[in-house]
Amino acid sequence: MFALLTLLFASTPAEHVIPGERAPKFLILDERGMAQLLVNAATGAGDVALSVLTLAPGAVVAEHVHETSSETLYVERGEVEMTIAGKLVRAKAGDAIYIPKGTLHSARVAGTVESVRVVQVYVGPGPEQRFSKGKVVK
Repeated sequence: MFALLTLLFASTPAEHVIPGERAPKFLILDERGMAQLLVNAATGAGDVALSVLTLAPGAVVAEHVHETSSETLYVERGEVEMTIAGKLVRAKAGDAIYIPKGTLHSARVAGTVESVRVVQVYVGPGPEQRFSKGKVVK
C-alpha cells in the first residue's frame, strides 16, 4: 500500500504543495476516527510526516510508544485527554502537545458531544503508516 501511495501522491520538489483533495483518508480506531495523510515519504518528505486526525466523541487511542519519532499535536477543535509518561494532561482547541520519541502515551476524546480535530506531526516519519491499514475513505 505504501508503495502505491508513493506512486500516486509523489510531488516534485518544486511544487512544495500537496493538494488536500489528493491526500488519502483512512478510517481508524474501529471507524471512530479518520486520518488524512498529507505529508510523508509518499509525497517526497523523508524526514517528517503531517496528518489531520478527526476523532469522534469517546474515541480512545490505546497506550503506545514511537521509538524513533517525536510527535507534536495541534488541537484545532474539541478537547483531548492524554496520558504522557504517566501524567494526565488535557488540551483544548488552540493548544499544542509535544511527545518526545520513546515516550509512552495514550489519548481519548474528552466529552461526549464534540469531535476532536488535530494536526499531527511526526519528526522521524513512519508511525503514520499504521493509518493506511484502515478502510479507505473516498
